Amino acid sequence: MRQFYRAPTATLAATPPDAIWHAIPCPGAPMWSLVVVECWCSDQAEDAWEDRANVTEFYRENLSQPVPPALVQAFATWGVVTGDTIRQALKKIRANWPAARA
Repeated sequence: MRQFYRAPTATLAATPPDAIWHAIPCPGAPMWSLVVVECWCSDQAEDAWEDRANVTEFYRENLSQPVPPALVQAFATWGVVTGDTIRQALKKIRANWPAARA
């Protein structure tokens, strides 16, 4: 099951997740990256990544929640707007970056 995260781009470059993953810098806020993890190498690797400062997971059960303002700013150029749900935002992001499939 894919997991979605927002993480500082510098953190991603310095300490990438020990996993099969994809990432893209956010076009409206390149200091942040959207990270999709396909498969963790271990539970410990997942815990270590999630414990890093400013790494935030977007939980599947929250995909129907409103998109956070930071994500609106980060992906506004790709059509994400206030009022979108996280799922709607990911659909718009996926149009530009296919790895964002939920």
